[in-house]
Amino acid sequence: MTQSGILETRSNLSQIVNNIQLGEEHVILKNNVPVARIVPVRSDPLDEPGNLMIKIRDIRKAFKQTTIDEINAWKREGRA
Repeated sequence: MTQSGILETRSNLSQIVNNIQLGEEHVILKNNVPVARIVPVRSDPLDEPGNLMIKIRDIRKAFKQTTIDEINAWKREGRA
């Protein structure tokens, strides 16, 4: 983890961001007191194209499929 004051951070922001992209964290100091921490964004596997759809399909497989007869029965009961 690296740290720097506000002025130094502003002057070296491009290099600091490059280091953060490589996984490093950075702390910004104001009057030698930590006030902010910049951390790399961790990607969520569900953000990847197609992964969310696969997860939805897996969840749907866990439940039995509703039949048209069940839906019609619910309508008659006032549930749908």
